[in-house]
Amino acid sequence: MRAAFSTTSFLLLVIMTTMLQSFVSTKTLRIGFGYRPSTAYRVLHAKKMQVIPAFTAVRPIFSRREMNTCKICTFSTSSADINLESTATKLSKEGNQNPATTKNNALHTVMVHRNKQSLAFREGTPLVFTNSIAATYTENFGSTSVEGSDDDIPFGALVSVVVSRDASGGDSNAPKNKNRSKRTNASHAAKGNSTHQHFTFNGESGAKYRDEINKSQLIGYGVYNPHSMYRVRMLLHETLHPGLTKDILSVRKRIQRGDGDGSAFDADSSALLSILERKINDAMYLRLAMNLPSPGITDTYRLINGEGDGLSGLAVDIIGGTTAIVMSSAAWCEIHKDQIIFALEKSLRGHPSYRGVSLEIVWRNTPSRLVQDGYEVEDTGLKNNDEVSVVATESSVKYVTYPFSDGQKTGFYCDQRENRMMIANYCENKRVLDLCCYSGGFSLNAMMSGKAASALGVDSSQDAVDAAMANAQLNGLDRKNIAFVRDDIASFMKNAIERNDEYDVVILDPPKLAPSISSLTKASRKYHSLNRDAMNLINKSSGGLLLTCTCSAAMTQQNGGQYFLSMVNTAALSAKRQATLLQVNGAAPCHTQSPASFPAGNYLTCSLFFVGPADT
Repeated sequence: MRAAFSTTSFLLLVIMTTMLQSFVSTKTLRIGFGYRPSTAYRVLHAKKMQVIPAFTAVRPIFSRREMNTCKICTFSTSSADINLESTATKLSKEGNQNPATTKNNALHTVMVHRNKQSLAFREGTPLVFTNSIAATYTENFGSTSVEGSDDDIPFGALVSVVVSRDASGGDSNAPKNKNRSKRTNASHAAKGNSTHQHFTFNGESGAKYRDEINKSQLIGYGVYNPHSMYRVRMLLHETLHPGLTKDILSVRKRIQRGDGDGSAFDADSSALLSILERKINDAMYLRLAMNLPSPGITDTYRLINGEGDGLSGLAVDIIGGTTAIVMSSAAWCEIHKDQIIFALEKSLRGHPSYRGVSLEIVWRNTPSRLVQDGYEVEDTGLKNNDEVSVVATESSVKYVTYPFSDGQKTGFYCDQRENRMMIANYCENKRVLDLCCYSGGFSLNAMMSGKAASALGVDSSQDAVDAAMANAQLNGLDRKNIAFVRDDIASFMKNAIERNDEYDVVILDPPKLAPSISSLTKASRKYHSLNRDAMNLINKSSGGLLLTCTCSAAMTQQNGGQYFLSMVNTAALSAKRQATLLQVNGAAPCHTQSPASFPAGNYLTCSLFFVGPADT
């Protein structure tokens, strides 16, 4: 760190560090190295002591040089009472001033049209699109400021989502466009963009807007993003959680009446934390119903799966029962990182399987997805080569994972759990070929549970091959019967066909080849050639099984899933082999999906075919 602190700032840093170390329970939070760390971490490690409100600041405030020294930070929380204040609020009370904190002392409302277009998310779809919005409102308390974004709702702010009581046919009950740019006084302004109007008000001047909001129907609460076509990501639906919704609404009304303690900013921070805790606890109960975790059998699974668990853009994997990997792909997750970690740590501490266990939390994000969501993430190009390993157990098979390291050997893919178990049932005394084997999951299950005669895994990554070999050794498998080689699978299959190699079971699980619909045609050609060659390696005299997969959502969702199956059929014709479809599976059940947003969250297709004998 560069010594650029003033004496006052240095003393404040020492005091804050001492306070943090005094908390009862200390958890280690490892930042996905090279990316923007949490609010608390930035404040403590910036060149100058700054207040970073939860709803502001999208760029890192430290340099690349400073990044070299910033690998790990500590997340601390008391095991006693929950403190609902954000880092920004705490620092503001200690004397740091930031105008954004005052501006955020407001309640924000999004009103949507009552029409067929908005019916989907009124019935549970988590994403509110821009053109579904009729108007947005901000009611300020203690300030007449109307500064801010075009929408005057801060990036990531908690908003109530309401719908007009009357059918609008696309028009809202809000004042018409003639008022769009009209300003009546300093505390009342109407601002708009291409799709809706925004109204900022306070005091008596906003009575008519407040009345309109109160007469509307409350749908629930979500987080706002003025830069995305998904303008609101719903986190709480009134129909599903009427009790919590009522509690949040009553607090908001007390703020409006001026008879409650605290600011609107504090109230919404508390509400968001309550929502997070409820959703995480709900996700835990769901996994417990699936016997996850299962002591001695499976301690690695997905705890939170985005929209499937009502937390759009957030995923959490539990690895080895000791590590929680948080994966953020939405701006609101980055903005509210501290509260997410706080709620996750509290919920895990109360989980019956983790009481007394010290879990480490690893934060990762997907920069490309965040940029699409209007959130800038600086990728310094630096890598975290932390070689600390965690042993994960799935279906009684053990795997060495590296959750703290960047690169391919980061963690573990638990979405194929049931598919690994399924194919193992058909592998007894069979010769198994595992293409794109990664850490050897299919091969290991085929040998241990399925009693296969032999298994050969192929992957283009040396890290993956090394991990698979280590896993085979960890599980005590005889290296005479199981092997892993590094090779490009297309080249490997070409050479194997020339050698007349044959297998009874072939598993093909390539990485994502179609990241978008626009890439489907090119990806289909690649999938076609891979599946054709895989079929040509299946026993020509008696036939065999092909388990072929795609983890590309664009491929899985196209034509209701028929697109991928049709591609496999044409590959079979090219190989001059008859393919009979036996089974089609998706991701493991812990990768939950909401029926309201299905099939948008459906990305994995795992299809089992019998490939008949070759007619020569």
